[in-house]
Amino acid sequence: MSDAAVGKLVVVRRKVPSQNQTQYGHWRAYAKERDLWFLLLRAQLPPRQPPDGPVRLCLRSYRVRQVDFANLVGGAKPIPDALIRLGWIRDDSPRWFHCDYFQFLVPKAEERTELEFLPWAGEDAPAAEP
Repeated sequence: MSDAAVGKLVVVRRKVPSQNQTQYGHWRAYAKERDLWFLLLRAQLPPRQPPDGPVRLCLRSYRVRQVDFANLVGGAKPIPDALIRLGWIRDDSPRWFHCDYFQFLVPKAEERTELEFLPWAGEDAPAAEP
């Protein structure tokens, strides 16, 4: 991604929920979570045209209690969905998007989610489409 977004750090004062919180609830619970993440990200990332190349992110979840890795990734699903709607990633398929997920223990007052846009680190980057 040869883009101005590389190196950009977005800090959202909300923790990523566990997938268990949204998966087993009513579909409206997921929609509410998805829409909330969209609003929180839009406040820091204005809408734009999607990039021509793939995007790599690092998601860091700072939380009081860790969740298992699958629940972290599943709970974070609204984030790439919002980034697609905002034009910061083209698609969340492996061809266009890669994300590393980490979590750290912190006191309740310090819970947050950080997204960092990183350079694409692979030779398998797709050619730009017309």
